[in-house]
Amino acid sequence: MVTTATSTKLLVVNSAFMQEIKDGNPILANAMQHLRHVCNSNENISQISLQLTKVLNTLRTELALQFALEESYGYVEVSESQLHDLSTTAQSTRSEHNALYGAITELAEAAEELQYRGVEPEQLRTLVDDTCEFSRKLHHHEQAENDLIDQSFDLR
Repeated sequence: MVTTATSTKLLVVNSAFMQEIKDGNPILANAMQHLRHVCNSNENISQISLQLTKVLNTLRTELALQFALEESYGYVEVSESQLHDLSTTAQSTRSEHNALYGAITELAEAAEELQYRGVEPEQLRTLVDDTCEFSRKLHHHEQAENDLIDQSFDLR
């Protein structure tokens, strides 16, 4: 868990709710897996462009829901004496939500623009590279939140 000092309160992960939120969204899990597949695809550029546009839009929609649920129910404030060590990580992972959502929005819009203007191989390659980098960041973020869940279960 990561905490942020707010006078005597620290931000931590509510492990039970956070795990339920993560387990309860198979569409997000499938979209993340499909994104990794598209990043490694050797199909023709038209197919990659179509798949990329679809998966980025799905991922953007699902991340909006996921992040809203996590911020509403997955993070809680506790007294500083309870969980100081986990607070810094929780604050860090929660603060990544806005940047990740902004990045997926930019990628989805760029994919749509390529679809409308026509697919140019070099621009598509750049978009795929940027998408793969986003996928790595999102995976790292999810792993950090899962680690917080595990650590908070260990506190009981």
